[in-house]
Amino acid sequence: MERLLVVWCPGILEEQEHGREARVFGAVVAALEAFATHVDPVRPGVCAVPTRGPSRYFGGDEVLARMAADAVARETAADAVARETAADAVARETAADAVARETAADAVGVGVADGLFAAVLAARAALGRGPVIVPAGETPSFLVPWPLSTLDRPELADLLVRLGVRTLGAFAALPGPQVLARFGAEGALCQRVARGAEGELPGFRLFFPRVSPGSATTVVTRQAGFWGDSADADARATRAVAGVQGLLGPEAVVRGRLQGGRGPAQRARLVPWTGPRTDGAGGGPGTSQGGRGPGAQDRTGRAGGGTTSGGPWPGQVPPPAPAVVLSRPLPAFLVDGAGGAVGVTGDGIATAVPARVSVAGGAWAEVTGWAGPWPSDERWWSVRGRRRQARMQVVTATTAHLLTRERGGWWLEATYD
Repeated sequence: MERLLVVWCPGILEEQEHGREARVFGAVVAALEAFATHVDPVRPGVCAVPTRGPSRYFGGDEVLARMAADAVARETAADAVARETAADAVARETAADAVARETAADAVGVGVADGLFAAVLAARAALGRGPVIVPAGETPSFLVPWPLSTLDRPELADLLVRLGVRTLGAFAALPGPQVLARFGAEGALCQRVARGAEGELPGFRLFFPRVSPGSATTVVTRQAGFWGDSADADARATRAVAGVQGLLGPEAVVRGRLQGGRGPAQRARLVPWTGPRTDGAGGGPGTSQGGRGPGAQDRTGRAGGGTTSGGPWPGQVPPPAPAVVLSRPLPAFLVDGAGGAVGVTGDGIATAVPARVSVAGGAWAEVTGWAGPWPSDERWWSVRGRRRQARMQVVTATTAHLLTRERGGWWLEATYD
């Protein structure tokens, strides 16, 4: 996770008329660029600086944070003095300078932590008390006492408070699978942020890394990773993607992430791209472990090898993953040799041996092999939200399908190569 220095200027968080806030914020960014080659405006009044290079050059996070605080204080103090009338500025030049600088220093927070979310909280905590530095690797413990309101998810925070969960630490301590089942993918992502495992929440950034138009011309090609850093091709790709986001908005560029879930559509999640990944993760937090192959299951109906980093998922379809997952399942028909419909009992057992399958009213195809079913009972405690399903793999002469039994019928959810 990238280590960031964040500057928090509460006096210019919202743009007012005449554009003063935008001018001051631009001056703050320019002041930081005097000693940091890369400054990312995050939103009005908030900007971030990757600390890896500058901290090494200047002698540590503490020195860098103090330099940033002094630079920003000078800019905000200059703005405060400039707002004085000409007559008052002449009469009280020395007093105005001192008061303005002192007020500006107290009105700006500088924080350093792992990830944007924690760095912003550190900067907010620094208001009026000097820079706050969270040691590397201690972000999870730093987040523990903060209230749930910092997640900026009012409905989630209200429900958790009514359940007796009031802090990020208490939320992080809840079992991950239960959080995903109860609060969905959004709640699971919030919990990862509360645990310090994820750097930021979608929707916080309003600006994205800027791209210098001429920067691509100064790149010298070298062997990827030869000096222990990113390849030039990766750097060019990062600049290009950041440029697309700057033109089209933060939600225009997304990356895939695996998470816990039973069906393939539940496990795949698209999240906004926020920069190159530095955690070295492979398939993501929901990558399956083991691999007994399709059709492997035990007596409980739990898919063999279908566990995730968040715990077991009863009813999860085992690997390999299907090649195509439909955004909207298509109706399907599955019958036995006598033409009778194949169903699934309450115990998760097929009522007959599948013989033929038809998708979306198309031609019938002979079933040459099948596995399952894998039953699941989600939100069993909810009267309206309960969802009972059973998934089955069927193989024909040309392809293989993943079918889902729900609401008395079969649906094509995904297709294998």
